[in-house]
Amino acid sequence: MSAKNPSAVYFSGFNGVRFLAASSVVFHHIEQFKTIYGYTDTFDKTNEHPVVYQAGRLGVALFFVLSGFLITYLLLAEKQYAGRIHIGNFYVRRILRIWPLYFWIIGLSFFVFPHIPALYIPGVSEHAYDHFWQKLAFFGIVMPNIALTLYHEMPLCSHTWSIGVEEQFYLIWPWLVGSLRPRRTILTLASIALLLAAGFFWLRYGPGSTAPEAGTTMLLVSDFLAHFRIGTMAIGGIGAYLVFKKHPILTVLYLKSVQWVVYAVLGTMLALGIRIPGLNYEGYALFFVFLLMNLAANPNSVINLENRLCNFMGKISYGLYMYHPVVIVSCLYVIRQFMPYSLGFSVLLYITSYAMTTLVAWLSYEYFEKQFLKLKDRFSPGAKAVAKPQTARA
Repeated sequence: MSAKNPSAVYFSGFNGVRFLAASSVVFHHIEQFKTIYGYTDTFDKTNEHPVVYQAGRLGVALFFVLSGFLITYLLLAEKQYAGRIHIGNFYVRRILRIWPLYFWIIGLSFFVFPHIPALYIPGVSEHAYDHFWQKLAFFGIVMPNIALTLYHEMPLCSHTWSIGVEEQFYLIWPWLVGSLRPRRTILTLASIALLLAAGFFWLRYGPGSTAPEAGTTMLLVSDFLAHFRIGTMAIGGIGAYLVFKKHPILTVLYLKSVQWVVYAVLGTMLALGIRIPGLNYEGYALFFVFLLMNLAANPNSVINLENRLCNFMGKISYGLYMYHPVVIVSCLYVIRQFMPYSLGFSVLLYITSYAMTTLVAWLSYEYFEKQFLKLKDRFSPGAKAVAKPQTARA
């Protein structure tokens, strides 16, 4: 990892994590769209395939943990070596990275996609203009998760709810990390994660909890908390804090024997589609942050995601996430015109959807997003040295 300045921090394998997270979301949505168009019943509530059903949701949770880890580490680095966190510059950097592509997709989804017959989605497109201006207002202030809680989903951009959650996370996080009392900060982060998880658990499973079909205020709050997964990002932040402070517990977490046990348990849970009632994403977030801590600073990590493919796909992962719904629907439209549903149909859909999404994401990165990323560099922290995290050897 570079030791020049906070903006040059690089964690080996993190692009591979982005690649895996984005891919799981893409595959999840391919199966979801197949169900919507009547080609499978994978997402029917009576016939949910646990692995497929969890894939996209856990992919998003992995993104959240990664975001919490990186942002926290970089803020801690800036605070230590620049003496303070320049919160204004932090917000500008986030805006330049997130907003251009976000608003591009939102604009297309509200004003262009609904007028293209090939992008019609049964059961969804019919509601595109329901509460149109209210939804647009919430999407416009980067609160799509609020819009989805209150109104029908918006075709081909509802997945941006996660962008809203991250932006809301960024509103409070630099203030917490910049606190002059780090112990109080770490307790605050842990408390936020636990309280939100407990609140969701109580609303969903506690006495007097609302039934899924009841359109009550409490259900809306429950649905909001189900999407507002700040707990997973807080867990990522705690992991970054432990790595940055070179906490002694890392010596144990970096042992190869510990890694093999943790990854074996995680692999088994993923393979069986196990859900943790009330704490599903926070529970899996503990496994994910364990992975990130080992990739970040453990030379004896048993998992290595540093290679050209992972680096390339990780670099364009934001585009993979943002463009994949419209690409999947487009590929479905073309393929079903000349091919009946079969194994070959699914294979072709997977190949074309992923390949075309990759192409579109790369073009977007090279000719659109890069222009804003160049501006982002102007607001990077000062060029003071950043110490490399101390590695613990097994």
